[in-house]
Amino acid sequence: MAALFRPVRIVPPYPVTYRFKVKSKFEGRSLLDLMLSRFPFHGLNVWKTKINKGHVGVNGKAADAKHILSRHDEVYHHNPHVIEPSVPDEVQVLEQDDDYLIVYKPAPLPMHPGGRYNKNSLTTILEEKGFKNLRIVHRLDAVTSGLVLFARNKPFAQQAMICFSESKVQKTYYALVSGNPEENATTIDTPVRRKTGFVFESELGLKHAKEAITHFEVFKRNQDSAIVKCTPKTGRTHQIRLHLEQWGHPIIDDPIYGPDGDKSSKKAQKAGISLLNAGLEIEELGVKFILDNSESRFQRILDIKHR
Repeated sequence: MAALFRPVRIVPPYPVTYRFKVKSKFEGRSLLDLMLSRFPFHGLNVWKTKINKGHVGVNGKAADAKHILSRHDEVYHHNPHVIEPSVPDEVQVLEQDDDYLIVYKPAPLPMHPGGRYNKNSLTTILEEKGFKNLRIVHRLDAVTSGLVLFARNKPFAQQAMICFSESKVQKTYYALVSGNPEENATTIDTPVRRKTGFVFESELGLKHAKEAITHFEVFKRNQDSAIVKCTPKTGRTHQIRLHLEQWGHPIIDDPIYGPDGDKSSKKAQKAGISLLNAGLEIEELGVKFILDNSESRFQRILDIKHR
């Protein structure tokens, strides 16, 4: 059997300075308190050291850890040696015209800079390929692989975002789920809302939850798992993952909603999951794209992840 090779993108360490305004809830609190609250992945001693070295300050100047903040102060955080996590080097531009770009996004890879990722993000990688000023009209979770549509001008972006908001986009996903469903097909329609941090929830009776509908069809059955074709009628965050959990057959390696998932964790998800966006159609805009050999591409994702 041939070895499974996956190219990896690694960027050299680099300096970067982040700046952000102080929100009202941190007014009257100390600089150290703010940094610990907003960025808990660094502990007390790390933030004290950074502030003492002048790598964290207020309004362009070094400040004491006990410095009391005012609303609209600007805090800076300088990191002289940023080491980004590596990501799969598999971004592909699949189709382009004057209005839009269709791209294959591997997982794990975030859509845009944020947190620990800056240069290793989809929009930055596309900028390096010469595609600048792209407009994001929808998003894929960092842990999800598949098709992403970008607008190349404002009119198309506005039209596409309306289509997504009005559920006029037909999307097709494939997921490897735990267990073997009794039904060949089902539809789950429980609403979705954010629970906390990166975690969402879906069940009947939730206040302020948004309508969510997903149709599932078993594509292939295995002994203790199945590949399911997923057709979401709405586009809520984590919708497919939540609805598969509701069905009783969560994505097999989902770190939050899977069989061994941890919904109490506030940490970002770092590994790709067995979920692929393989089809995207917006009839109103004349956009239609089905990933070539989507079944075999999904099987390769599974082979790499579960070998």
